Amino acid sequence: MGPRILLVDDDIDLLDTLVRLLGRQGYTCRIASSGDEGIRTMEAESPDVVVTDLRMPGMDGLMVARHARQHCPPIPVIVMTAYTTSETHQDVRRMGGTTYLTKPFANVDLVNAVRRAVQHLET
Repeated sequence: MGPRILLVDDDIDLLDTLVRLLGRQGYTCRIASSGDEGIRTMEAESPDVVVTDLRMPGMDGLMVARHARQHCPPIPVIVMTAYTTSETHQDVRRMGGTTYLTKPFANVDLVNAVRRAVQHLET
């Protein structure tokens, strides 16, 4: 079983695509379609890495990142967003996001970001 990745996004089609992409790389993926569900899954399963969308109805990706950062041990977070500003980028960093990907991004960019997060865990 490969490293466990939690994918949080309200776009079910994107989640399906990410599960297939990361699964081919040997990662075990769980999905959550909201921030609330993502935090419940994080607490129940302690994933190795969280990949979350920034803007979702209800609890947003910043709250997911904050929770992951406060989780013991802290969980690396990759934040995806189509709404990029320097202020948003700073908010993501401040809330615990370790990597920031602007949608649309190349598949290789996500795979590399996840790989770096997993390698960081191993050091």
